[in-house]
Amino acid sequence: MNEINNINNNINNNNNNNQNENENYIQNIIPIIIEEPVLIDNNNNSNNSNSINDDKLIEHNDNNEDEQLKLKKLLLKRQLGINENENDFIQQQQQQEEIKSIVEEENLNIVNEENRKQQILIESFIDFQNSLKEYCSGPIILNEDQSNNSLEKFYKGSKWSPDGTCLLSCTEDKFIRLFEINNNYNENNEILNIDKAVIEIKEFESIYDYCWYPLMNSNNPATCCFLTSSKEYPITLWDAFNGNKRCTYKPYKDVDDLESAYSIQFNSNGTKIYSGFKNSIKIFDIDRPGDYYNEIKTTFKKNKNKNKKRIKGNSYGNEENLNLSGIISCITFDKQSSSGFFAASTYNGNIGLFDERMDELVDILPDPINLTSQQNHSDKMNINTKMGITQIMFSPKDSNYLFASFRKSNYIIGWDIRNTVAQQVYQLYRPLSSHQRLQFDIDPFSSRYLSTGSQNGQLLIYDLFNNGNLIYSNNSLNQSLSLINNENNNNYNNNQSDNICINSTSFHPFLPLISLTFGERQFNLNSNNNNNNNLKSFSILKY
Repeated sequence: MNEINNINNNINNNNNNNQNENENYIQNIIPIIIEEPVLIDNNNNSNNSNSINDDKLIEHNDNNEDEQLKLKKLLLKRQLGINENENDFIQQQQQQEEIKSIVEEENLNIVNEENRKQQILIESFIDFQNSLKEYCSGPIILNEDQSNNSLEKFYKGSKWSPDGTCLLSCTEDKFIRLFEINNNYNENNEILNIDKAVIEIKEFESIYDYCWYPLMNSNNPATCCFLTSSKEYPITLWDAFNGNKRCTYKPYKDVDDLESAYSIQFNSNGTKIYSGFKNSIKIFDIDRPGDYYNEIKTTFKKNKNKNKKRIKGNSYGNEENLNLSGIISCITFDKQSSSGFFAASTYNGNIGLFDERMDELVDILPDPINLTSQQNHSDKMNINTKMGITQIMFSPKDSNYLFASFRKSNYIIGWDIRNTVAQQVYQLYRPLSSHQRLQFDIDPFSSRYLSTGSQNGQLLIYDLFNNGNLIYSNNSLNQSLSLINNENNNNYNNNQSDNICINSTSFHPFLPLISLTFGERQFNLNSNNNNNNNLKSFSILKY
């Protein structure tokens, strides 16, 4: 662009110089032009002196002089202008051709760069699909925070941003941490290093839930934000660039009694915020912070007005035969917006499907059944006891299936929801004997692979296209991680990595990476081991 500006300045300077030269030339020859029409007019007037008055003759001569002078100037300017215009036209054509060639070259470079990036993504996707069935190569980075020796300081989960440039994590010590990898990822698909979080946000109470804005793009700063919900505090929207608070959304239980949201989620197009409470779901407009919201009642009680309006917010009822009682533990949306449904689960063990257009409860999924006769596991799920649901998720590509994980349950259950009555089709083994939330994930490329951690430190990957068969299990994952820690910290305790829980897995949106977080609550029974209690935080695996 600097070259184009220089060329335009040269054109303007040349035109100004040519105009000044022409004006000087015209001023020099004007005296010669003035004399000629005067002589001609006097001769003509002498021949007609008998018929014309002297006063009129003088006036007529003056008019002829002015007209002829103007005519001469006009003809002269036209003659001079022809050559100037021709030269200027040729110069302008040459300069326009130069500008055109420069612009075409810049556009070609931009197109080549976009094609190169697209080819890198395609190659990464092909490598991911081909190698996922085989094995994991092990962690390529590991973050370990040793600033605090508290046994409660461990990561509870992590979530990739929709554009894949950031990783958002939540820790038991009430911190939200954001890690950035876009500057640490080279053309060979290798992560160089992640030293520390670029943003740390301290909440005052326990963090219940957090989520990314679904249309987040780092090239558009307005979309770079995420939500958090914590105990006894409003729902907060944070800026992912600087960590500042943008706004808050305030749900109320009574007139002035603030209520905490147990679960939060954006809808697919990012215009509304759905938050889960006991026996209700409150819906906020993202562009209207404050205490205005609509409320969906998930239970029906007799002798109660189901359309009763609250002082703050509007509430809607549902049919008598559909009840989703209990605390709404999870909310998930169809990412493709093809089904028009969203799902909500409770700590009572129920899952409900809602019509997003009407915000109404339309169906309750059937309870899990025992499919362990097809498995060779000694641990069985207790079918008589319905445990709380800790996560639900639609299959990302087509939303034909809905998966759920339970407290103190060894299985992830999957239903086919394409028919009128949902049918259980998957039962994926994953050891868990506690109430801890273990986060699973499904690959966004094909919705074929489901990854999950386990209480005993195993990373498990299932092939959903092949009846949910287990295709990968790494029993020595913790040992390989501890070796990397020993390279960075000679005082690290190897025994500490034995059977440590993998509490979350998350597929990268388009690169062959999976993030893992580790940790669980521990009881400090031996006070002599306080010096070596730095637990691993998270790692990223490359396939």
